[in-house]
Amino acid sequence: MKKSMPWIILTLALVFAAGVVGGVLGERWWFAKRPQMRRPANAERYPSHDRWAKDLGLTAEQQEKIREIFKKTDGRIKELRSDQFKHIGEMRDEMKKEIDAVLTPEQRAKNEAMIQKAREERRKENEKRDKQNESPRNRNPKKENGNEKESSRRSGDPGGPRGSHPGLHPY
Repeated sequence: MKKSMPWIILTLALVFAAGVVGGVLGERWWFAKRPQMRRPANAERYPSHDRWAKDLGLTAEQQEKIREIFKKTDGRIKELRSDQFKHIGEMRDEMKKEIDAVLTPEQRAKNEAMIQKAREERRKENEKRDKQNESPRNRNPKKENGNEKESSRRSGDPGGPRGSHPGLHPY
């Protein structure tokens, strides 16, 4: 018994060390494989209007002029993004046509199935994310005017409730 005791202790120590090493490496692998989390849509990126007004000592007239500048810029950004999405869509359509010209009919059918599967997976991921964002603290407050619908878009999405770019619209 005395001769086997050091071997038992050594074996237990090696098993414990292997578990620690495996755990550390497994955790690093797990987190390295996971996609980076997006910043919450309601995270403050730039100072709020109130913060600007207070810290800069803006007069009411200055605040109104700055609001108008943001409104004007928001319109231009929305237009630019709309054009951008339109051009990207055209480029994707052109690329798909060129690729289809290279593929055989069987490959085209498989490619279409792959594209449909990817779209469905993306749709499911978006639905899952939207459900997670529907927690009570993430919901948009109801509009004062009963005729206006609540917006389901995040503030950074094109056409979002506060303009198309959260960083350029602190109001």
